Amino acid sequence: MNNTIEKIVESVLVQNRIGNYTKKDLELQLQIHPSYPSFQSITDTLDYFDIDNIAVEIPMDALDQLPKSFISLVTVENAEEIVTVIKKGDSIELKHSSLKKKKFTFNEFKEIWIPKVIAVEYNAKQKLISNQSLIQNILLAGLAASLIFAFYGRSWDINQVLFLLLSFTGVVFSFFAVRESLGIQSQAMHQFCTSVGNTNCGEVINNNSGQLFKNFSLADAGIVFFGSMSLYQLFYGFNSILLIPSLIGIPFILYSIYSQALIVKKWCAVCLAMGSISLGLAIIAILNIPFNIEISAVVSFIMLSSLFALAYLYIKEKVKENKKFKADNFKLNHFKRDGQIYNHLLNISEKIEDNATIPNEIILGNPNASFKIISLTNPMCGYCKDAFEAYTRVLKAMGDKLQISIRLNVKTEDPNDKATQIALILLEIYYSKGPDKFIAAYNKWFADRTHSKWIKEYGIPQDTQNHLEVLKKQSEWAQKNDLYYTPASLINNTLYPKKYNYGEFFYFMSMMTENQDTASEVREPLET
Repeated sequence: MNNTIEKIVESVLVQNRIGNYTKKDLELQLQIHPSYPSFQSITDTLDYFDIDNIAVEIPMDALDQLPKSFISLVTVENAEEIVTVIKKGDSIELKHSSLKKKKFTFNEFKEIWIPKVIAVEYNAKQKLISNQSLIQNILLAGLAASLIFAFYGRSWDINQVLFLLLSFTGVVFSFFAVRESLGIQSQAMHQFCTSVGNTNCGEVINNNSGQLFKNFSLADAGIVFFGSMSLYQLFYGFNSILLIPSLIGIPFILYSIYSQALIVKKWCAVCLAMGSISLGLAIIAILNIPFNIEISAVVSFIMLSSLFALAYLYIKEKVKENKKFKADNFKLNHFKRDGQIYNHLLNISEKIEDNATIPNEIILGNPNASFKIISLTNPMCGYCKDAFEAYTRVLKAMGDKLQISIRLNVKTEDPNDKATQIALILLEIYYSKGPDKFIAAYNKWFADRTHSKWIKEYGIPQDTQNHLEVLKKQSEWAQKNDLYYTPASLINNTLYPKKYNYGEFFYFMSMMTENQDTASEVREPLET
């Protein structure tokens, strides 16, 4: 059942056309959650990525009203199992389930269904071009235009087109082989590799028999071979030099088949596909390319292949380093987010008993909640950006369970100070337009931190005197309690441990509010 929860979440997100996350980060956030694997680990992770979701228990008869794809629970041998549910007309299909049967009628499904559901909002809008990076879009457009121009300006026959398409296809299969050699899992690759008999791509690709040189395997040779062939055709066209590498590829095909058949004794569908493509290239080259080699063409091919190989090996090394870094980071984050360690550090953290609400200050969330956070920030503090983003995420996910008092530690003796001006405007926005507009304005400030631009949008402060009194009381509170740094977060009466950054804040607040709810449920019957 390894990675089942990750696959379940990814499957539902794909079904609902949601793409504002990266697969590896999603898996990391799920795995380091204190209650992984569970419904809460899923909802908290979706909240972390700002993906709209709802977790609810529904009546059994409401099945037909649910979205096309959602996460739910089924009974498997008297135990609960989390699965992906996909509605297809009048039937139900289960994915990532240990059940042998995968398709059910609605009535059959209801017999094993536990009607607890996590659903995400379907994303009806998808953009072909990203609006996140203008330069990236310009470069992609330039590449597409230049390729069209290059192809349009040449005369092509069927053999040249087929040779180029096979080269590109070889690059694709080689790419998946390299991913497998680096231990990067792919669901599509897994399905392709296990589609036929005694096949296991991972065992074949990662076997020592596939190592040609130190840190250079058959998978690496494949991507260098097909990549060089593809690039040469793009730059120089279809000419006689392509005959030589096409023939050189034949011994590698034979060695790969020998290795699979007699050494590993398993077959690799991807390797066989690469071998078939390479054989196809050799046949086309032998039948259509005359043996008329020019030195200049040889030099050009060697130079292009060497540059491509060097670039590929450099990138591969960086990918390996990044993968190792992520693995180490995963272990560190798992250690850091351990509930017992956090509780210990919280218990020894500095206590501040004075957590009374200051009149007319900004309060977000549920003002009547017993769980209280006092946030001390300064608009000019760069580190406060991460803190306020963490507060925003916490409010969105559990705002009904807690209250957050926003205190702005600025120079109240100078109303013209930039930080003081911003603080005054934020107070005005909160009281005149409400908490949501305040959150949007403060987040917008942290996104750019250009004073003139922000002031131009939100104007200059009007009710300076009354709001200045609030800021003075907040500064006095900070000085009285020796809080000279920002950001600082007082959780009930204990400061958030300095050893943690605000990347972990969301998880710990979720854990603490859940523990508080559990404690309340235990106390209520006793009090009754």
